[in-house]
Amino acid sequence: MLLRKEFFNVKCDCCGCIADECMWHKTEEGARCEVRKRGWLIRIDKAYCPECWDFDGNDNLIIKKENDNER
Repeated sequence: MLLRKEFFNVKCDCCGCIADECMWHKTEEGARCEVRKRGWLIRIDKAYCPECWDFDGNDNLIIKKENDNER
């Protein structure tokens, strides 16, 4: 018998990297929670790895140009 099961991970909307190829989660919220712990920025429908976002000297959020370095 074949069974189907879905798992979730997070992909950066800027560079295209996947949070962790070896760690998939049973729920979307579980995946989001884990990547936040690892420094990812999660916005409503976008996700950014730690290398694709930062704050400038005035505490303004800076995000690299999306899909600039698609992996």
